[in-house]
Amino acid sequence: MEFPRLVELHSKYGEMGVEFVSIDTAGGGAATDTFVAEHNATHTLLTDTRDIVSRSYRIVAIPVTVMIDHEGRVIYRHLGFADEMVPRLEGEIETLMAWKEASQT
Repeated sequence: MEFPRLVELHSKYGEMGVEFVSIDTAGGGAATDTFVAEHNATHTLLTDTRDIVSRSYRIVAIPVTVMIDHEGRVIYRHLGFADEMVPRLEGEIETLMAWKEASQT
């Protein structure tokens, strides 16, 4: 399941300035609140019942992971999720962080 891994990644990289956002297309409510609480999620959760974000990022299936650089460009995109992807995602996050740092020097 991708959500607990996202919570872990946020715990590891959130204080370093990496932003994590989950999109709820179902409309929130008690079930979403319970799910978020059960996973101790502290990252941003947006509700997108009108599919505005989904259309903007051309999301046609879930889960999808979109990594956006510090200039707002989509750099990495992954459809689906498996725990084996976590090291790859961490590498991509670290690459994006290095790009940002290099652009500021």
